[in-house]
Amino acid sequence: MKRMLNLFVALMLTTAVFAQGRIPQMRFDPQRFQADLEQFITREAGLTPMEASAFFPVYREMLNKQRALYMRAGRNGFVKPTDDASCRKAILQRDELELQIKEIQKKYHERFLKILSAKKVYEAINAEDRFHRQSFQRFAGRRNRAK
Repeated sequence: MKRMLNLFVALMLTTAVFAQGRIPQMRFDPQRFQADLEQFITREAGLTPMEASAFFPVYREMLNKQRALYMRAGRNGFVKPTDDASCRKAILQRDELELQIKEIQKKYHERFLKILSAKKVYEAINAEDRFHRQSFQRFAGRRNRAK
């Protein structure tokens, strides 16, 4: 759950800053980001072209479903509850969204296992995590240099 939350925070921060265009030399290109991610996963997990062509449509479907929940969670983050009842409601909503994200992930991991070997699914999952960590680190390094 912590890994998922860290990934969510990193994605939201990266998306928010890029979308605002505050760093002129760094324009976020979602298509390029997705292509780079898929290329990284393909290389790191050792996917053949045939495996990649079967895997990535399902993977993109999972990301789209998760992205919708991330957006809802992001909107909830702008609400500042002022009393205990509102805070409790916000906590429960956040927990529910995180559980839904994990349920989607679990469902799609099961689908991935029907497409790829367990070893390749495991490598793809870990490659995705590494890609996001590296992207966030590159972004943070550029941001610090721009100051």
